[in-house]
Amino acid sequence: MFFNFFFLRFESIKFISFFVSVKSHFIDVKVRYSETDQMGLTHHSAYVNYLEQARISWITNLGLSYFEMEKSGIILPVSKLIISYLKPAYFDDKLTIFVELAEMPSSKLIFDYKVVKDKIIITKAKTVLVFLNKKTKKPIRCPNYFLDKVSTLFK
Repeated sequence: MFFNFFFLRFESIKFISFFVSVKSHFIDVKVRYSETDQMGLTHHSAYVNYLEQARISWITNLGLSYFEMEKSGIILPVSKLIISYLKPAYFDDKLTIFVELAEMPSSKLIFDYKVVKDKIIITKAKTVLVFLNKKTKKPIRCPNYFLDKVSTLFK
């Protein structure tokens, strides 16, 4: 399961306590004015960047370098994005983006995300990234050094 949530109700206010697993990570972002649309809402495309920031931070937190992986000839393009916008975010809102590796990688990486504002989940998402050889653009298996790091998360 992605995150275990414990909901408490007190005078119609919901509080969410996050019990984050070792497979997960989070970052905080602040919505910039340039990320809002004419209606004052955070534009839907900004969330894709927030997810990417969280994912790269997750990889870095694991002790790996996305930059070094690309230099070695491996790229990770997004092959699938599923996103649900549940509630809006606005300019200057502080958002917390939770990211979790959904399963052991094979030739792909699957991540689940929750975007939280004021202890309320406002966006849910899933991405599938594929390991590709940078030159041939053909799928490859997850590199062993990556599997070694990730395998410790599933013990």
